[in-house]
Amino acid sequence: MSLVDFVATPRFEEYKERFKQHYKLERRRTAWILAQAHTAGGPIQLSVENHRSVGQLFKTIGADPENEVMIFTGSGEDFMMDADPEGFKLEQEDLQNWAYEYAYKDGRINVSSLVNDLEVPTIGVLNGPGFHTEICLMCDITICSEDAVIFDLHYDIGSVPGDGIHSCFMELLGVKRRRLRIAHGPGD
Repeated sequence: MSLVDFVATPRFEEYKERFKQHYKLERRRTAWILAQAHTAGGPIQLSVENHRSVGQLFKTIGADPENEVMIFTGSGEDFMMDADPEGFKLEQEDLQNWAYEYAYKDGRINVSSLVNDLEVPTIGVLNGPGFHTEICLMCDITICSEDAVIFDLHYDIGSVPGDGIHSCFMELLGVKRRRLRIAHGPGD
């Protein structure tokens, strides 16, 4: 017998509770997991906290061998159109730390976790317009509502595409068109 125990496999009821402030999780068809992102029960509002939760959710769902398909969507009429009014307080209190932790580390991990840590088919459902749509766009199958609008909020703050949308642009637009979008912005 080994000198150490196995690390426990994530159990659905445990991580459903752990992530409840960020996602409504439910089992469908016994092995399909529906993850509806939300803020206080309504549409997602961007914050440092929910930005961090995305990669953690995908790693956890991917580690549960009972999951066979993941469906990821938002809650309400839009996917993500607002920021949590207090959602960047942590970042403001320690900008040097959170510039790395939030802007770089989480942005890089969120999409890589979706692609690399989920070894099951994924379905992204854009339930309306929003930013951070790369999460749904990088799923194996993407379904969009008729009013879904895909855009990158980084242009509005004078930044290059980030948080994984740059990877989507590369995959969906191709190398040449993606490079033009990143260099010139969406309206050029």
